[in-house]
Amino acid sequence: MSSPLETLIDALLVFGVTLCMIPPAMVSLTRSLCLLQTLWVLLISTLMWWALDVSGPALQMLVMHAYMQLGVEVVGMSLVLLTASLFPVCVLLCRTSAGCLTLVLLEVLLICALTVLDMLGFYVLFEATLMLLFLQIGRYAYGSLEAAYKIVMYTVAGSWVWLAMWQSALSWTSWLGAGALPSHAGWGLLLVFAVKMPLMPVHLWLPEAHVSAPTAGSVLLAGVLLKIGGLGFLRWMFPSVPAFSRAVLPLLAGAALVTFVWCACSTARQVDLKLIVAYSSIAHLSVVMLTLLCQGELCAVSASAMMVAHGVVSPALFLLVALLYERVHSKFLIYTRHLGATMPILSILLLVMLLANLSFPLFANFLAEVLCVLCLFAVHESFAAILCGCQVLAALYAFWAFQRLAHGYHTHSASSDLSRIELFSVLPLLIGVLWLGGPLQAGL
Repeated sequence: MSSPLETLIDALLVFGVTLCMIPPAMVSLTRSLCLLQTLWVLLISTLMWWALDVSGPALQMLVMHAYMQLGVEVVGMSLVLLTASLFPVCVLLCRTSAGCLTLVLLEVLLICALTVLDMLGFYVLFEATLMLLFLQIGRYAYGSLEAAYKIVMYTVAGSWVWLAMWQSALSWTSWLGAGALPSHAGWGLLLVFAVKMPLMPVHLWLPEAHVSAPTAGSVLLAGVLLKIGGLGFLRWMFPSVPAFSRAVLPLLAGAALVTFVWCACSTARQVDLKLIVAYSSIAHLSVVMLTLLCQGELCAVSASAMMVAHGVVSPALFLLVALLYERVHSKFLIYTRHLGATMPILSILLLVMLLANLSFPLFANFLAEVLCVLCLFAVHESFAAILCGCQVLAALYAFWAFQRLAHGYHTHSASSDLSRIELFSVLPLLIGVLWLGGPLQAGL
């Protein structure tokens, strides 16, 4: 009997081959099949999550091939389910056959990258996603080739340094079973995953990529691709180079804390809505990094909860900004005022998601951030105190931005609120935010 993970990968490949045979002009059929495929993958992922034994072995649902080994653990399974949940929304946002095919290929590569058990497979699969991201950002109507080149060059530069350090290392596929690696090899892993996370000073590619990317690209960047950096630290760096990881803990913790404070201050002075969401996204990932550095089982679970919560809230904010842009044709706060009277549904959804992004009680981020702060207080009280104090900046930029959006003088000509189709595209993310927040917190 085949593993559920193998069934998932086979389904993705079969749908991908089928889509390649459909003429590009048949956009409606292509999008319908893509939506069917993503919903089927979501169903299989949900069954895998339900069947996962939390108290069982560390790696489960193993798929062993001569060329690749796949498997999931608790953190990887949560990210696989998050990935499968976001792709149906991305398909609804796609309007071309080429875009739908790109999304199918991205889903194959991302799920394989989240479940692969050898470093060479992880490297190849993740780097392959960069080509598709380049097409998403560089060939988009309002995209930027400069931003597309920047995201590729930042990531590839880190990977080249890592490859140079590992050219004389052990066999790639035997790393997990070979025990600890030499400490000097950790610098390559550190650079690779610091770019993917991202941490200062290698974080500058992300805001520009978010601004230039289409909505589906921003949803995938915030929801899935950034989480691979956290998973890389947890799955590859800490177990492979434990001595090096302990030695660089102060450096990593300082970089993560500086990244959080810098991005929180930078967000407070932005006037572009996409940049506000992008910088706040980097700040939340810095909290994930600080929690992972505590290096405990509860810390890994807390960081995983924070990644999942951020992977639902941040894509929802990018989607709402895109829907607003379609009406006002601007992302700047000065041109998007008086939404409370002209677009009340969009304004309410923006307020709900901004509160969720602030880790307001009964929302998804609240429980995850409380767990992360508790882990930090148990290890380093000073870092936790600075983190809690800087949360005031988050409230500052969120309420300042919403006050300018919902109130003020009428500065735009758009008066149409969300349509039913647009509301249904936001609704799954809203349900996810409320379900991860209210019922789970009430149960705890």
